[in-house]
Amino acid sequence: MLTLYHYDRSTAAQRVRLLIEEKGLEWNSVIVDTARGDVDQLPENYHEMNPKGLIPVVENNGVGIAESNVILEYLEDAFRDTSFRPDSPEDRAMMRLWMKRIDDGVHVASRTIGVCIVNRFIYLEQGQEKIEKYHAHMRDLERRDNDQVNISMGLESPLLPGALRTFRGLFEDMNARLVEHDWLAGASYSLADIALVVYLRRMESFMMAPLWSHMIGLTDWYERIAARPAYQKAVVDWGDITADKRTEHGTGAFETIAALWKEAAA
Repeated sequence: MLTLYHYDRSTAAQRVRLLIEEKGLEWNSVIVDTARGDVDQLPENYHEMNPKGLIPVVENNGVGIAESNVILEYLEDAFRDTSFRPDSPEDRAMMRLWMKRIDDGVHVASRTIGVCIVNRFIYLEQGQEKIEKYHAHMRDLERRDNDQVNISMGLESPLLPGALRTFRGLFEDMNARLVEHDWLAGASYSLADIALVVYLRRMESFMMAPLWSHMIGLTDWYERIAARPAYQKAVVDWGDITADKRTEHGTGAFETIAALWKEAAA
């Protein structure tokens, strides 16, 4: 049986849970909340499975698989009864191009936005000693360096405008595709949709949905995915222990974020 190392609100974990539920797989849950800096909870062999020490990791047949998009492809290869890859080579290439955008800047931008709006307050509440310990164990040096800037500067971070520009560009490109097509790659729901829908959920949780409410293709696509039973089980039912803070700080940040979002169109 699969074992998934994850936590509730992680976008990377959400996409893996979403595919697991779409495929109807049985799995064991191990909560590793790295977002709260709880490095002491990592299993002893965790860095063998994922050298970065991050989640998610899927363990199956004695092997640990890291990196959420790699995990999605692994699950497709390992459990073939249902497929979420398009049929044609051309559509599969399109699927992978959409997914590639995550590693080409979208995921880093997502973390910048989250830390600047909300997570900095969570870290600061835990004290400087725990923050320093967390960063000392962090093996992704770009993540560490970005965090240090974003925690200290918040909405004034020089990294925030670029992150919002990345997200606005992504959402606009997705909307342009989805105005004309039901799904991002080919004629059916695929790994591309599973991989990217979690970022709308994340931004929505920060109270930012009005920024793209006029993007009809994108909003309709999101509503259709959110109505799927697997989405309910994989995302909604897991909840978010930081939900109240996201609502509070997201509401307080909206005016600033909206102004930066508008500037990103220039």
